Amino acid sequence: MKKHLLLFGAALSLTACYTTDEGEAIPSSIVADFDQEFTLNYQQQARLDAASQPELIVEVTDMQYKICPKNVICFSPDVVAPTLRITDAQGNTQQMKVPVDSRPLYTPKWIDTTSVRANGRRYMLYYTQWEVDQMRDKPGKKDIAITLRITK
Repeated sequence: MKKHLLLFGAALSLTACYTTDEGEAIPSSIVADFDQEFTLNYQQQARLDAASQPELIVEVTDMQYKICPKNVICFSPDVVAPTLRITDAQGNTQQMKVPVDSRPLYTPKWIDTTSVRANGRRYMLYYTQWEVDQMRDKPGKKDIAITLRITK
């Protein structure tokens, strides 16, 4: 009997992790600088270098995630994998899905790096951290913020 309860508990905690899709108001865009960290929420965009004529515009267009709910023990780590739309000064766009988080459990920061080609040059994009609004029992896309840094 104990074996069955243990298996039931393990199965319940594995299925307790979830993903939701919520339609909410789009957050206002921000102005960011190269070589500086900036934080974006779902559907928010950052204009890099200048608000009127930006060199790059980075927008979070999608966010795949798996977050363990409060007071539940999950056997897999929390994961946040954003999809970014990057637009250069000429209006050319590209979609980029930042690789799925592979950081060890209980590590608050890690660095995931990729390169982007825009404006005839290469930029380095660093996905350094994500945070979830801890006040929500079932956080959605709008409750997750990602921290990025772009260098020339």
